[in-house]
Amino acid sequence: MKVLLAVVAVVVLAIVAYAFVKYRAIQEAATGPAKEIVSESMEKTGDTWHVKFVSKIDAPLDKVFDAFQHPERIAEFAPENVMKAEMKEDKGNTKVVEVIGTLDILPPGFKVQDLVTEYTVYPDEHRITSRTIDFKLADITSEYKFEPTPDGKTLLTFTQSSKQKQQALVEALQKGAIRETYITQVRAANRALGLAPMPEKRATG
Repeated sequence: MKVLLAVVAVVVLAIVAYAFVKYRAIQEAATGPAKEIVSESMEKTGDTWHVKFVSKIDAPLDKVFDAFQHPERIAEFAPENVMKAEMKEDKGNTKVVEVIGTLDILPPGFKVQDLVTEYTVYPDEHRITSRTIDFKLADITSEYKFEPTPDGKTLLTFTQSSKQKQQALVEALQKGAIRETYITQVRAANRALGLAPMPEKRATG
Protein backbone atom coordinates (compact mmCIF):
# COMPACT_ATOMS: atom_id res chain seq x y z
CA MET A 1 0.00 0.00 0.00
CA LYS A 2 2.82 2.35 0.92
CA VAL A 3 4.54 1.59 -2.37
CA LEU A 4 1.32 2.38 -4.27
CA LEU A 5 0.90 5.68 -2.42
CA ALA A 6 4.50 6.57 -3.14
CA VAL A 7 4.02 5.88 -6.87
CA VAL A 8 0.84 7.99 -6.93
CA ALA A 9 2.67 10.81 -5.14
CA VAL A 10 5.49 10.72 -7.69
CA VAL A 11 3.03 10.77 -10.61
CA VAL A 12 1.09 13.69 -9.11
CA LEU A 13 4.34 15.55 -8.48
CA ALA A 14 5.42 14.97 -12.10
CA ILE A 15 2.07 16.26 -13.40
CA VAL A 16 2.28 19.37 -11.23
CA ALA A 17 5.88 20.00 -12.35
CA TYR A 18 4.91 19.58 -16.01
CA ALA A 19 1.94 21.93 -15.60
CA PHE A 20 4.18 24.53 -13.95
CA VAL A 21 6.79 24.30 -16.73
CA LYS A 22 4.08 24.64 -19.40
CA TYR A 23 2.59 27.64 -17.56
CA ARG A 24 5.99 29.33 -17.38
CA ALA A 25 6.57 28.65 -21.09
CA ILE A 26 3.20 30.18 -21.99
CA GLN A 27 3.86 33.26 -19.85
CA GLU A 28 7.33 33.65 -21.37
CA ALA A 29 5.95 33.42 -24.92
CA ALA A 30 3.21 35.91 -24.12
CA THR A 31 5.25 38.51 -22.26
CA GLY A 32 8.94 37.59 -22.26
CA PRO A 33 11.71 39.58 -23.94
CA ALA A 34 12.17 39.09 -27.68
CA LYS A 35 15.04 40.55 -29.69
CA GLU A 36 12.65 41.10 -32.62
CA ILE A 37 10.51 43.54 -30.58
CA VAL A 38 11.62 46.96 -29.31
CA SER A 39 8.30 47.86 -27.68
CA GLU A 40 4.85 46.36 -27.51
CA SER A 41 1.28 46.91 -26.36
CA MET A 42 -1.41 44.23 -26.21
CA GLU A 43 -4.87 44.96 -24.83
CA LYS A 44 -8.13 43.07 -25.08
CA THR A 45 -11.53 44.77 -25.24
CA GLY A 46 -14.41 42.31 -25.25
CA ASP A 47 -13.47 39.62 -27.78
CA THR A 48 -10.95 41.78 -29.68
CA TRP A 49 -7.20 42.15 -29.20
CA HIS A 50 -5.62 45.52 -30.06
CA VAL A 51 -1.92 45.08 -30.69
CA LYS A 52 1.05 47.33 -31.41
CA PHE A 53 4.60 46.07 -31.92
CA VAL A 54 7.63 48.16 -32.87
CA SER A 55 10.77 46.58 -34.32
CA LYS A 56 14.08 48.01 -35.50
CA ILE A 57 15.58 46.17 -38.45
CA ASP A 58 19.26 46.63 -39.32
CA ALA A 59 18.81 47.33 -43.03
CA PRO A 60 17.78 50.30 -45.21
CA LEU A 61 14.09 51.15 -45.64
CA ASP A 62 13.72 50.03 -49.27
CA LYS A 63 15.26 46.60 -48.63
CA VAL A 64 13.15 45.97 -45.53
CA PHE A 65 9.98 47.15 -47.27
CA ASP A 66 10.69 44.80 -50.16
CA ALA A 67 11.34 41.85 -47.83
CA PHE A 68 7.87 42.18 -46.33
CA GLN A 69 6.19 42.32 -49.75
CA HIS A 70 6.67 38.59 -50.36
CA PRO A 71 4.61 36.71 -47.74
CA GLU A 72 4.40 33.79 -50.18
CA ARG A 73 8.11 33.13 -49.44
CA ILE A 74 7.80 32.88 -45.66
CA ALA A 75 8.04 29.06 -45.70
CA GLU A 76 11.48 29.47 -47.29
CA PHE A 77 12.76 31.68 -44.47
CA ALA A 78 10.85 30.26 -41.48
CA PRO A 79 10.62 26.51 -42.22
CA GLU A 80 10.52 25.62 -38.53
CA ASN A 81 7.17 27.44 -38.19
CA VAL A 82 5.67 27.47 -41.70
CA MET A 83 4.94 24.27 -43.60
CA LYS A 84 3.36 25.85 -46.65
CA ALA A 85 2.90 29.31 -48.20
CA GLU A 86 1.07 29.45 -51.51
CA MET A 87 0.06 32.40 -53.67
CA LYS A 88 -3.66 32.22 -54.44
CA GLU A 89 -3.98 35.53 -56.27
CA ASP A 90 -1.62 38.28 -57.45
CA LYS A 91 -3.17 41.45 -58.84
CA GLY A 92 -1.06 44.60 -58.93
CA ASN A 93 -0.37 45.68 -55.36
CA THR A 94 -2.66 43.03 -53.85
CA LYS A 95 -1.81 39.41 -53.06
CA VAL A 96 -3.84 36.61 -51.52
CA VAL A 97 -1.67 34.00 -49.77
CA GLU A 98 -2.51 30.79 -47.96
CA VAL A 99 -0.19 29.86 -45.11
CA ILE A 100 -0.17 26.65 -43.09
CA GLY A 101 1.96 27.04 -40.00
CA THR A 102 2.54 25.74 -36.51
CA LEU A 103 2.32 27.70 -33.28
CA ASP A 104 4.22 25.82 -30.58
CA ILE A 105 2.52 27.74 -27.79
CA LEU A 106 -0.90 26.31 -28.68
CA PRO A 107 -2.21 22.95 -27.39
CA PRO A 108 -2.79 19.89 -29.60
CA GLY A 109 -5.68 20.44 -31.96
CA PHE A 110 -4.75 24.12 -32.35
CA LYS A 111 -1.01 23.96 -33.13
CA VAL A 112 -1.44 23.70 -36.91
CA GLN A 113 -3.19 26.73 -38.36
CA ASP A 114 -4.37 27.31 -41.93
CA LEU A 115 -5.18 30.89 -42.91
CA VAL A 116 -5.78 32.80 -46.12
CA THR A 117 -4.76 36.45 -46.00
CA GLU A 118 -5.03 39.37 -48.41
CA TYR A 119 -2.09 41.80 -48.48
CA THR A 120 -2.17 45.27 -50.06
CA VAL A 121 1.02 47.27 -50.63
CA TYR A 122 1.10 51.09 -50.70
CA PRO A 123 4.54 51.86 -52.22
CA ASP A 124 4.41 55.66 -51.89
CA GLU A 125 3.56 55.39 -48.18
CA HIS A 126 5.90 52.48 -47.34
CA ARG A 127 2.91 50.73 -45.86
CA ILE A 128 1.29 47.30 -46.12
CA THR A 129 -2.16 46.28 -44.88
CA SER A 130 -3.54 42.78 -44.49
CA ARG A 131 -6.81 41.09 -43.60
CA THR A 132 -7.69 37.46 -43.10
CA ILE A 133 -10.16 36.05 -45.62
CA ASP A 134 -10.38 32.57 -44.15
CA PHE A 135 -9.18 31.78 -40.61
CA LYS A 136 -11.09 29.73 -38.03
CA LEU A 137 -9.68 31.38 -34.89
CA ALA A 138 -10.10 35.09 -35.60
CA ASP A 139 -10.85 37.92 -38.01
CA ILE A 140 -7.61 39.87 -38.25
CA THR A 141 -6.72 43.22 -39.83
CA SER A 142 -3.14 44.50 -39.68
CA GLU A 143 -0.95 47.37 -40.82
CA TYR A 144 2.83 47.45 -41.32
CA LYS A 145 4.33 50.95 -41.43
CA PHE A 146 8.00 51.37 -42.35
CA GLU A 147 10.11 54.45 -41.55
CA PRO A 148 13.83 55.19 -41.99
CA THR A 149 15.94 55.89 -38.92
CA PRO A 150 18.76 58.49 -38.76
CA ASP A 151 21.36 55.70 -38.70
CA GLY A 152 20.17 54.22 -42.01
CA LYS A 153 18.10 51.41 -40.54
CA THR A 154 14.33 50.82 -40.49
CA LEU A 155 11.64 51.16 -37.88
CA LEU A 156 8.62 48.89 -38.35
CA THR A 157 5.41 49.80 -36.54
CA PHE A 158 2.89 46.97 -36.64
CA THR A 159 -0.71 47.43 -35.50
CA GLN A 160 -3.39 44.78 -35.46
CA SER A 161 -7.00 44.19 -34.51
CA SER A 162 -7.81 40.52 -33.88
CA LYS A 163 -11.44 39.61 -33.19
CA GLN A 164 -11.54 36.14 -31.66
CA LYS A 165 -14.03 33.62 -33.09
CA GLN A 166 -13.36 30.88 -30.54
CA GLN A 167 -13.13 31.30 -26.79
CA ALA A 168 -11.67 27.82 -26.24
CA LEU A 169 -8.21 29.29 -25.64
CA VAL A 170 -7.27 31.17 -22.47
CA GLU A 171 -6.10 34.77 -22.90
CA ALA A 172 -2.43 33.97 -22.26
CA LEU A 173 -2.49 31.50 -25.17
CA GLN A 174 -4.26 33.97 -27.47
CA LYS A 175 -1.76 36.65 -26.56
CA GLY A 176 1.20 34.32 -27.04
CA ALA A 177 -0.06 33.13 -30.42
CA ILE A 178 -0.43 36.70 -31.72
CA ARG A 179 3.05 37.56 -30.48
CA GLU A 180 4.65 34.38 -31.83
CA THR A 181 3.10 34.95 -35.28
CA TYR A 182 4.54 38.46 -35.46
CA ILE A 183 7.99 37.37 -34.29
CA THR A 184 8.02 34.66 -36.98
CA GLN A 185 7.40 37.30 -39.67
CA VAL A 186 10.20 39.58 -38.43
CA ARG A 187 12.58 36.65 -38.08
CA ALA A 188 11.81 35.54 -41.64
CA ALA A 189 12.44 39.07 -42.95
CA ASN A 190 15.77 39.25 -41.09
CA ARG A 191 16.81 35.95 -42.68
CA ALA A 192 15.71 37.13 -46.13
CA LEU A 193 17.89 40.22 -45.61
CA GLY A 194 20.87 38.13 -44.51
CA LEU A 195 20.73 39.54 -40.97
CA ALA A 196 20.03 36.24 -39.22
CA PRO A 197 21.13 32.65 -39.89
CA MET A 198 18.81 30.10 -41.38
CA PRO A 199 17.84 27.20 -39.09
CA GLU A 200 19.63 23.91 -39.52
CA LYS A 201 17.82 21.49 -41.79
CA ARG A 202 15.91 18.82 -39.96
CA ALA A 203 17.13 15.27 -40.38
CA THR A 204 14.99 13.12 -42.65
CA GLY A 205 14.24 9.44 -42.44
